[in-house]
Amino acid sequence: MPAPTDHPRLPAPCRKLGLWIFLLLLGVYVALTRGHFFTTDEVTVYQQTRSLWERGDLAVAPLPNSLPGRDGRYYGVYGAGQSVLSLPFYAVGKVARLGLEKLGARTALDVFAGPVLGQAPNRLWGGEVEIFFVNLFNAVTVAALGAVFFCCSLRLGAEPRWAFASTLILGLATHLTGFSTGYYQHGAEALFLLCAFDALVRDAAKSRWQSRFAAGASAGAMLLVRINTAVLLPALTGYLLFHTWRRLPSGAVGGRILQLARRSLPFFLPVAAGLLAAAAVSQWKFGVFDIRGAYARTLGFTTPLLLGLYGNLFSVGESIFLFSPILILAPVYFRGFARRHPSEAAAILAMSVSSLLLYSKIYLWHGQWCFGPRYLVHLVPLLLLPLGPWLQTVPKRAWMAVAPLVAAGVLVEILHVFVNVSYVYWHEGYTYAEPFAYLFVPSQSQLLAHWRALLAWDNRVDTWLVNTARLSGAHVTVPIVLCLAWFLAWCLRQVVHYLREAQETFRTS
Repeated sequence: MPAPTDHPRLPAPCRKLGLWIFLLLLGVYVALTRGHFFTTDEVTVYQQTRSLWERGDLAVAPLPNSLPGRDGRYYGVYGAGQSVLSLPFYAVGKVARLGLEKLGARTALDVFAGPVLGQAPNRLWGGEVEIFFVNLFNAVTVAALGAVFFCCSLRLGAEPRWAFASTLILGLATHLTGFSTGYYQHGAEALFLLCAFDALVRDAAKSRWQSRFAAGASAGAMLLVRINTAVLLPALTGYLLFHTWRRLPSGAVGGRILQLARRSLPFFLPVAAGLLAAAAVSQWKFGVFDIRGAYARTLGFTTPLLLGLYGNLFSVGESIFLFSPILILAPVYFRGFARRHPSEAAAILAMSVSSLLLYSKIYLWHGQWCFGPRYLVHLVPLLLLPLGPWLQTVPKRAWMAVAPLVAAGVLVEILHVFVNVSYVYWHEGYTYAEPFAYLFVPSQSQLLAHWRALLAWDNRVDTWLVNTARLSGAHVTVPIVLCLAWFLAWCLRQVVHYLREAQETFRTS
């Protein structure tokens, strides 16, 4: 197999393995999905999708995260990217509901719709078949992110088996896992960021305008999902310009700059289109042509920087290391990576620092209600990219450090996936106001509260399969579980098969 920096295209067994990794993770996430929403953020983004499909506009009911628009109607404060991307999921849900209603399949309708939560028809949190299918959006995006992460790990020097091992750690033992079960925008944000970075890594290996365009298109989509990600553009741009400049033939500086601009155009055009589209959506909703949108305009940089940094790095309620424990080893596994791939390490570090500074200064630095630092979720795949190459070089005793951190990450994600944050919030009497004691006081930590909820196994334990068992009984739930188990076993068998082929290809080339 060629060195990752020599050729961007992976061997066929590796590409097929990436596909089966996607399907394997997708099966896991569907089995763990919540089946309904639990925050107003999710409801508002979903109602934009519903409005687009049903009426061809973005107007929503007067929801907590909406504002009056230029025509007197209410509009969500969030970007339209995820709402547009969710249209196929809404369509599948609608077709499924109409088909089941025509067949009179009441039990199947109840299984997909789940308990009715909220007020019909435009303030529902659950109880619609369409909501169930739209809520699967992040099961797909996070599973796809796992496949992209695997391929990018290979390009950066990991053997297939270690790239797969690090992908499993990312997909099952980090803060990303829990976001596969709901409808927050951070799964798509992380996917498009990683796609953009991976495309630029391919372009650094072999200059092709298609790779630069793919990077720009991914970055543009990322901006439409969450405009805050514009803070990542300087690092991505710097990485692109650095490698493009290095390849330019020698000559006058002015001529080289013109060539640099021309070769970078496939990246910048879709990025500019994404920014213009974000501004156009703001104009459509609120009559203001502004790329920031209504939500970003209200952020405000009022949080003391040291408070935000402490919260995001060290607090019991928001520390990225507490909710993705494997990142504790980042200073160790980044050293060798930085020597082998200095520009990639610099880009990842720049994106991490810029995001950390932004989300430590805004007044909503904590991103509550949520379980852990959701604003930093997009950094987790980037920070884990060096893990695979590191695992293949360290002695076995290193697993004495890796295994406990992975086990801790799995436990944290069990608490994240099985327990409803909103129900815990009300049960514990948390206050959505300063000083947010449950983020700083260990005895009031969400981790302990979710642990108590899991042991109690009451209504706070809230997943699709659990609710199906409660509402429809074992005779309905068991066949679903068996079908999912068969699908997972089939995918795992294929993963093992292609992992062997990929590993053999790696050794013989």
